[in-house]
Amino acid sequence: MTINPNILAKRVIARVTRGLYRGFCRPVAVGAMAVTLALVLWIVIWPDGATTQLSAARVLTLDLFRGWYMYVLSGFVLFCLLILIMPVAGRLTLGPDDASPEYSTPSWLSMMFCAGIGAGILIYAVAEPLAHLQTNPHILQGAVPGGTETAASTALSYTFLHWGLSAWACYTVLALAIALFSHRYGMPLTVRTALAPLLGRQYDGAVGNLIDIFSIFAILVGLATTLGYGVASFVSGAHAVTGVNALVDGRQAPQLGYQLGTLGVVALVATGSVVSGVRRWIKWLSNASTLLFFAVLAGFAAAGDTLGNLLRWGDAFWSYLSGLPEMATLVAWPQPGPDGTDMSSWQTDWTIFYWAWWIAFAPFVALFLARISRGRSLRVFVLGCLLAPVGVCSVWFAMVGGAAIDVQLDATAGQDLMALPVSAQISATIDAIAPENLALAWNLVVTLLMLMLLITTMNAAVLAINTIAAAGDETQKVPIHVISWGGAATLIIGCLLAAGGTDSIRDAMILGALPFSLVIAAAMLSILAALAFEAKTMRSSTPELSQTD
Repeated sequence: MTINPNILAKRVIARVTRGLYRGFCRPVAVGAMAVTLALVLWIVIWPDGATTQLSAARVLTLDLFRGWYMYVLSGFVLFCLLILIMPVAGRLTLGPDDASPEYSTPSWLSMMFCAGIGAGILIYAVAEPLAHLQTNPHILQGAVPGGTETAASTALSYTFLHWGLSAWACYTVLALAIALFSHRYGMPLTVRTALAPLLGRQYDGAVGNLIDIFSIFAILVGLATTLGYGVASFVSGAHAVTGVNALVDGRQAPQLGYQLGTLGVVALVATGSVVSGVRRWIKWLSNASTLLFFAVLAGFAAAGDTLGNLLRWGDAFWSYLSGLPEMATLVAWPQPGPDGTDMSSWQTDWTIFYWAWWIAFAPFVALFLARISRGRSLRVFVLGCLLAPVGVCSVWFAMVGGAAIDVQLDATAGQDLMALPVSAQISATIDAIAPENLALAWNLVVTLLMLMLLITTMNAAVLAINTIAAAGDETQKVPIHVISWGGAATLIIGCLLAAGGTDSIRDAMILGALPFSLVIAAAMLSILAALAFEAKTMRSSTPELSQTD
């Protein structure tokens, strides 16, 4: 496998020149929509059978590929670390040698962070640390007792595992491949470009089209997970703010009708903003979301045990880094632990779930990271993608999740957060640590932030899908296509919520992420081929440069 920049620069993706699909790659646009509608019709016509079959297919997939999911994410981390120590990574630029970054470093890091986390970090800010406080591999192995302060550190360390290097390495590998071949060799800014050296003439053939179809489907199931859980959290937050009991059922779980209504509003605003071209408003919404995010973080830091949470963060972060090789590669097969709990079930519900989520979201996030990173060196790009987001995520969970852990462990608080639905736990935590009037305003801010993050996430996802369908052309925003993709995403999410709730969404995502994991793994080979070519070019040009000095 060799790199020839002149040949790569001439690779194009055929687009239709007239008719409904003018400006689009018809096989990708039609193929991805067909797969999406087939899934929707299956769920609508046969809801019980669809959910049963999705669950069975998920079980079979994990039986066969559980080890693959674990090892491939670990491989992404190792690959990123390898890139960092390669001499060529410090000299090679994502673009021409004289290219300079388009954005300042603070703006670049801020946009990168917002693209990667979205609403998920708010959804699980409290729920995940609380869940791991009761059950995690250390507890299942009998090393620490569950529901104690001793377990709090391990709870955070496993949360860091799921939101740490593994997640961001997944994004980094694909984004680096797309950015390298797009900015440096002049290829289209789309997912198949990441595999350009491997595809050869198939770059504009059936294999290249399938890669982009898989990419769109992966984005859709990843978006379904984010919005499926997100609308539930929004409805619970609205209940905490308004006190309207009709929003939730007797178990405090959000009512399906209000979840679907919220989904409709989010889809209407997000898709409408793409059609109307009001990008400035979405940019303002993204910036405002970032400010509110850090305001919420500051509020939890101030109201909670700041020093205690910082000490717990230090202990948990060290446990995470020192235990990462084992935590990231341990494949748990069905085998009951000391308390009768199957560790493989825990790994499926948490680690495998997250790995599939990050893989599914990778094409969406990677396209954005690649687009904003022109002019950065490879080493700076990898460092920026890994270190800054991981640091912010860990502090967020230490402060927000740490406050919830303190409430749960405080026998005098009289509040069992674990007895509440996941969507209601963050508002209950706020009620427990803040005065009543402040808690109401605080819950309002968190609920508003959730809505803003859902809108910006769907907006960006629809844009990414439309760009892939248009062979990497971001200017193709034909209303009928944008509305179609927004509607398709809404139908998938709504049907999965109505048919089987979040369990069906999880099953669909684990299945949809599997084929795309192969694409990201193959992207590593493309990067290595490019780096070998660039290193050879640099070595051969050095004597000539020295003679002319």
